[in-house]
Amino acid sequence: MELIRWILAVAHVLAGAAWFGAMLYSLMVLHPRARSFFVNVRQLEEFISYLAAGARWKVLSGIAFIGLTGAGLIFCSPAGQPSSAQWVILTVKMVLFTAAIGVFCFASWVLWPARTLASVEEMAKFQRKFRFIAVALILLVGASIGLGVVSSYL
Repeated sequence: MELIRWILAVAHVLAGAAWFGAMLYSLMVLHPRARSFFVNVRQLEEFISYLAAGARWKVLSGIAFIGLTGAGLIFCSPAGQPSSAQWVILTVKMVLFTAAIGVFCFASWVLWPARTLASVEEMAKFQRKFRFIAVALILLVGASIGLGVVSSYL
């Protein structure tokens, strides 16, 4: 059982770190570099759309993997059941993770289609919204990861 717990823990941490790292890279490296490369805002948006095409389902698959491995870790707790302090932290972690999923889904199914149909004049507004969403997701996922680490030390 301990081997299964270690495999789940490694998979859970790596998947969470991959999501966190991809968002951080996109916000801090990819988008700023693309903005400096493309002078024409329409070309920039076409490039970003090309990169993002099909990513929604890959991200949601990764999110499902994170959730399943996290649930597996709860059920493979070495002490049987998490302590009450761990339950509080894990509940907050799950709320933050669920909020991140909600923000991602809102951006994917509501804002993204509007962004792809936006006029050139509206694009700057959507770029600001997506930067805000990226920061929010990084904070939510980062806090969720941090709480997972804290809960493992209780």
